Amino acid sequence: MQKRYIISVPLVVLAMYNLFSFHVQAQAPTEQTFFNIGMQNLENAEYSEAIDAFQHAIRIRPGFAEAHYYLGQAYFGLHRYTEAYSSYEKTVQIKPAHRDAHFSLGILSSMMGKKEAAINSFKEVIKLDPQHEKAHYTLGNLYSELERYEEAIDAYKMSAKINPKSVEAHHRLGMLYLKKNDRSAARREYEILKKLDEDLANDLETRLKGEK
Repeated sequence: MQKRYIISVPLVVLAMYNLFSFHVQAQAPTEQTFFNIGMQNLENAEYSEAIDAFQHAIRIRPGFAEAHYYLGQAYFGLHRYTEAYSSYEKTVQIKPAHRDAHFSLGILSSMMGKKEAAINSFKEVIKLDPQHEKAHYTLGNLYSELERYEEAIDAYKMSAKINPKSVEAHHRLGMLYLKKNDRSAARREYEILKKLDEDLANDLETRLKGEK
């Protein structure tokens, strides 16, 4: 009798372990599970699959800001810009300090011709991250397109201050200084460009000579 009792205890433990293991395996996937799948799909440029995965994550947790943001990235990858825009907007509604979502809204707003909305988005990025070089540079492009040249110069100067090797910022500064007929400032940018990018330096030099 004693022997049967000793043998039965491990059998009960084993049965309980198997039941617990089955319960764990049968649990429904979480929002994080779907999010991780979506990120892997996104990394492999499998945009449709990523959209499906992120949507599953959002159904489980509607306030999942990162899932909304990367859903926007997947839509963007398929050139579904209106849906991408909505996803980025939802992201900043949930998480107003989401810098990358504001930047993406700025890019899409600019692409859609909404220049003032784009400017506001990039200003928000800079408020959140004053050292965001691309936001300053892209803001400079928008101001330049709107012929707001002084503001464009300030934006490009900030871009170049953050990244002194930004050849695009120095080249655009040189072009704007020429437009303002500030040849000495344009030549300073040319001297900087000579050390960074020969082609852009030559382009600015040609324009300097043409402005004589």
